[in-house]
Amino acid sequence: MPSSLKDIDFQHMGRTCLGHAARRTANLLTRHYNRHMAALGLELTQAQLLAAIADGSANSAAEIARFLGIDRSTLARNLKPLETAGLVSRQDGKGRKVLPVLTQLGEAKVIEIHRTWLKAQEEVSTLLGPDGADVVRTQMSTLRKAVHILESQEKPAADTASHSDPDETTFSGHQS
Repeated sequence: MPSSLKDIDFQHMGRTCLGHAARRTANLLTRHYNRHMAALGLELTQAQLLAAIADGSANSAAEIARFLGIDRSTLARNLKPLETAGLVSRQDGKGRKVLPVLTQLGEAKVIEIHRTWLKAQEEVSTLLGPDGADVVRTQMSTLRKAVHILESQEKPAADTASHSDPDETTFSGHQS
């Protein structure tokens, strides 16, 4: 165990930290998709949110937030401008639940999002090569599963009921 700052190799720490590498990669990749989505007046998170709503298989806003890997307050913040733009409205769900739904304008926007996303996706996939994107997705899934295991070990046994990764499937159950 290091006894002073001089004993710590911060360069090694920066080069090998999985969290740092994941964050840098996520930020860079998000910027790539944001450049494409900017033409639509959206950011990637908003585009993903609209796509998740369009899927239509979520039973609650909480499910949408979980699928996107964001908390409910972030979901609410991202819904506001989409509602203001007339892309999303709210519909009463089961019980006290309120679900966001696409308006006609929102449906048209999701079609544009899909075309734009395909171009951004193809650019990265082409650079990664024929199997590269699948290898990256598999490795990221493996990393998420490892962290889920670590999280479940930190929780009391009662909280460790089977926890699945929302990134592994879409709402309708297809592999993502």
